[in-house]
Amino acid sequence: MMRRIPSFLTLPMALPVLALLAGCSATSVSRPNLMLPQRFAAAPEAHATSAEGLDRWWLLFSDDQLAVLENEALAHAPDARSALAVLDEARATRSKALLAYDVQGNASGSITRGQTTISGMSGAGAFLMTPTGATTTSAGSFSPSWEVDLFGRRDAARQAADADLTAATFTYHAALQSLTAQVATNLFQARGLSLQLAEARDNLRVARELADIGQRKAKAGIGSQVDADSLLADRATAQANVVQLEAQLSVSRQTLLVLIGRAGAAPEMLAVDGALGAPPEVPEATPATLLVRRPDVMQAEARLRSAMGTLRLDSLALLPKFTLQGTTSISAIAGPAGYTTSLWSLAAGVAMPVFDRARLLGERRAQRARAEQAAIAYEKAVQSGFGEAQNQLATYGADRARLGLLIEAEARAHHAFDGQNAGYRAGVVDLTALLTAERTWRNARTSLSALRATTLSDGVNVFKALGGGWTPLDPNHPVTSFPDQKP
Repeated sequence: MMRRIPSFLTLPMALPVLALLAGCSATSVSRPNLMLPQRFAAAPEAHATSAEGLDRWWLLFSDDQLAVLENEALAHAPDARSALAVLDEARATRSKALLAYDVQGNASGSITRGQTTISGMSGAGAFLMTPTGATTTSAGSFSPSWEVDLFGRRDAARQAADADLTAATFTYHAALQSLTAQVATNLFQARGLSLQLAEARDNLRVARELADIGQRKAKAGIGSQVDADSLLADRATAQANVVQLEAQLSVSRQTLLVLIGRAGAAPEMLAVDGALGAPPEVPEATPATLLVRRPDVMQAEARLRSAMGTLRLDSLALLPKFTLQGTTSISAIAGPAGYTTSLWSLAAGVAMPVFDRARLLGERRAQRARAEQAAIAYEKAVQSGFGEAQNQLATYGADRARLGLLIEAEARAHHAFDGQNAGYRAGVVDLTALLTAERTWRNARTSLSALRATTLSDGVNVFKALGGGWTPLDPNHPVTSFPDQKP
């Protein structure tokens, strides 16, 4: 498409412009591959709700404490406040970038006070001199300038600035998404430690009882001292495990307090019990949902748009710039011979890169390479997001299946230990059989408690991988179009 040369250009001026237009070829970058399967291979069979349930996924856990902590973190956490400040900076940067294409210019003014005195003059020549006395000189001027945007520089700058702001917006959402996931994960870890601590204290109680029985049997001559010493060793081990879990729980509570913005509070102020609920179902989601739900994917797409806008600006830098410049000034002298003068002018100018052209071409080549990198990063973000979601769904499904098996295993191991414990107290079961049953039950119990917390944390990872934790503008229309490649 040819552009009309402005009428105020003379033919000698138009020839270089035509040469520059001919030398500015359109550039493009590789189109990223955004193809994804229609469904996840590890998609769960049942769904609790639609994809909109991902917006506030923590409500799917039906956990009042979790909901309160999430709201507190979003309102007061340093990470949330810092992310908001970064977003405010991006908004200001966008406005600054667009103001460069508005009317520019400054107004200035001055006032000068003076005194004129003439002495030693007489005769007819004295009548030609300026009258003496005090004078006040006031002056003011205004010199605006404006670039006539014939080639779309402002649109290119707006494209880049809008994309930069969009990328910053998704950076903000990603920060909040990460924060909510960390709060939930740390809460479930703290609860898992609390549950393990309760079980460790119960194990310590049992170990103390068995150690007392072993000591009494040894003193009565119906048991060996070796067996009694073995039970005492188990008691010490159980007590050491309690001390370790108490310290870990305190650290976990403090970490959670820092996340929600209450770092100065004592860990004991945060009540964490060992209640670990059932893992929730996963809302309906498809791979295409990731394109509009994952902030990192949408951020990569926005950065590609920004790179394309900057590439377009670099191409337009090879074209001439037309400007209009106006000047208005006024000055007034108040005094014996006062007067007022005013002046205004309007001029049109054109600037063309000549000796700077090689540098501009080099910058355009470099920006094209950066745009290629942005296109590849966008493709990688889509593929990585799909892979992460696929893996997290597979892990979550496997953990839920394992959870049912470990619940059954723990119940059977507990029943076996109860039987061996009763037999040992009655003197019909030896210590080796009792300790074997006790350790089997304890291992099953510990594994079950750890898996309960891990499964809930894996659920959090699934919701994060699917792009949960914020509300997209239009979750029903995935972004599958590629940004305009023509600068």
